[in-house]
Amino acid sequence: MAENRKVAEALKKREETTRTNWNIRPYLAMGLTAFIVLAASIVLYFFIERYNGASANIGQFMTILQPISIGVIFAYLLNPLVNRIEAGLDHLAITKGKPWIQKASRTIGIITAMLILVLFILLFIQILVPQLYETIEGLAITMPGQARETSKWVQDFLKKNEVLAKYADTIINEGTSYVEKWLRTDLLPQSKEIITQVTSGILVFAKAIMNFLIGLIICIYVLLEKDHFLGGFKKIIYSLFPAHTGNVIVRTARRTHSIFSGFIIGKIIDSIIIGVLCYIILAIVRMPYSLLVSCVVGVTNVIPFFGPYVGAIPSFLLILLESPTKAITFLIIILILQQFDGNILGPKILGQSTGLTSFWVIFAILVGSGMFGFLGMLFGVPVFAVIYYIFNEIVKARLRRKHLPEDSAAFLEVDLLDEDTRTLKYKKEDC
Repeated sequence: MAENRKVAEALKKREETTRTNWNIRPYLAMGLTAFIVLAASIVLYFFIERYNGASANIGQFMTILQPISIGVIFAYLLNPLVNRIEAGLDHLAITKGKPWIQKASRTIGIITAMLILVLFILLFIQILVPQLYETIEGLAITMPGQARETSKWVQDFLKKNEVLAKYADTIINEGTSYVEKWLRTDLLPQSKEIITQVTSGILVFAKAIMNFLIGLIICIYVLLEKDHFLGGFKKIIYSLFPAHTGNVIVRTARRTHSIFSGFIIGKIIDSIIIGVLCYIILAIVRMPYSLLVSCVVGVTNVIPFFGPYVGAIPSFLLILLESPTKAITFLIIILILQQFDGNILGPKILGQSTGLTSFWVIFAILVGSGMFGFLGMLFGVPVFAVIYYIFNEIVKARLRRKHLPEDSAAFLEVDLLDEDTRTLKYKKEDC
């Protein structure tokens, strides 16, 4: 009986180990897939950078897909709003007993969301364009006077320093000669090319407007057919993979959606609040160009961690032309806003949407911006958060296989792992 019990326990343990090994395979497959995709992306990036022909072909292909990309991005951003409106209308249809409202709830939600988007864009243009015009006009009026004051200050300073005056005369003469030579040899011969570039720029702008309008139409179709796309994705996954592997892929896709939606939507809301607060404070202290500067600060705040500083630098230089004292005041206001955003507002809105610590956020931004520029800086954090999640799931699965705790805090005081009993030995046990 004892021998049979031992055999049964051994078989049970072997079965549990086999089941655990099987459970870990999907995560290993996901990790390997993520690694291959990342490695392939890096290789593709350097291939495109090295070979101009491939870069041109891929660039042309991406240009063709630009309206679709715009439509998918806007659909993803508007989807939470459409879901809220649709859920509210469904509840209203049930309580009021009007089934036609429920049938038309998605269409009404999409139309409402699109109207809000268009109104927001028009409002942004109506506010920003006049402010930008006034700023340029103000600079054109004040710049000559500021230039005269600066020139007078430089002349007075040089009169007191004869040695510096000689160097200044030499630099001015060389600079004047260089500008005259540049006008004769470079600017005038290239006037036709400049006109061509201006014309090309106008055509590019017109094409961008057309792509944007087509993108809005595609956005509507994506929102209408989103359930069909989601069902098709699951159908393909479960047709290609075993049930457990398919479930892991679907769970990972849900987590990816949660990370990206939480991060992007949260960042947009956070940036709007920071932009509005910035405008209110700057208007109270009568800061010049307050509306334009607040828009710049709000837009650049979408970039994690470094965003406020990216927007503060050009804004500081713009205000500096008007008043150095107010420029210093502006820097102090931005520092206070950044601390408020980083310690209070940001965590309140974003929460733990990415699951990354501050160190990994900075790491993701630096690596993303270094490899993929502005887009890498913008989306480096959610992409790295997905990779971190997959790797973390693999680690947890392997720990469960070895019957070890999954929490990192459990390993803080660990001295080593006993090779015989496979249990953790803590430092305090040796005391």
